[in-house]
This record gives sequence, structure tokens and C-alpha cells, in this order.
Amino acid sequence: MSKAKQIIRLMQPFVDEGRLLERSYESINNEIENFISIESDGEIIACAALKLYEKENMGEIYGLVVNKDFHNTDASSNLMDLLIKKALSHNLSSIFALSKFGGRFFFRHDFIESEISSLPLIRQKSYDYQRNSIIYLRNF
Repeated sequence: MSKAKQIIRLMQPFVDEGRLLERSYESINNEIENFISIESDGEIIACAALKLYEKENMGEIYGLVVNKDFHNTDASSNLMDLLIKKALSHNLSSIFALSKFGGRFFFRHDFIESEISSLPLIRQKSYDYQRNSIIYLRNF
């Protein structure tokens, strides 16, 4: 099974619960180089993507999901460590995530709540006010 199909299968229960935005196979496949994943027995059990905003020297974490069987393990922390390493390898000054859930998780990894004005301008323009996600920001 392709990596994109595994990611969609991993995301689906969280999409069904309204905790994660639905993404098409095409969008994931087209952005597959943005994704970082953790595997167990050849199956993706955790993933997230990091989209670069080079002009602003920022990165956006999206599509962060961990298989429920691996909640309360170190999978989510390992995934965040990999995202931070990727961000640092691109010399980003900050990373952010938009989420309605997971505040404690982001706070444990030195994120703070922030304002829409802290986002790259193009991301400010695409912010979904109906979803009203919280903005979590981490500076380096």
C-alpha cells in the first residue's frame, strides 16, 4: 500500500470524529515530501507534515495524527522531535499548528497560544474563522 494511502487510512478515524480535516489522496500524494512518519511492523502509526513558508522563515505542522493504539506511548513525542529537527534543518525561526484539540500536547513541546497576526500573511488569508482553530506557535 502506498504511503499516501496508509496516511489516509491512519487519518480517517480522526476525520470521522471531526478532529482532523479531510484531505484527498491527491493532496497528500502531491505533498508527500512534507510528511514525516513513524512505522511499526512496516505500517505507518504516526505522521505529520511540515509546510514551509520560506519568505517568513516559518513552518506549519498539519495532518498530525497517531494511531489510537499508540496513544500514551512515545510515538507523538518522537514525531514532534522529528518535526522540530526538520524545521531546524531548514533554519526556520518558528513553527506553528492550527488545532481545536491537543493544547496540552503542544504546550509540552514549548508551543504557546498565538494570534492570527503571527501567521504568514498567506496563511492569515486562508484561516477558517468558522473552524476557529487555536494557533500554537514555537519559536527557535
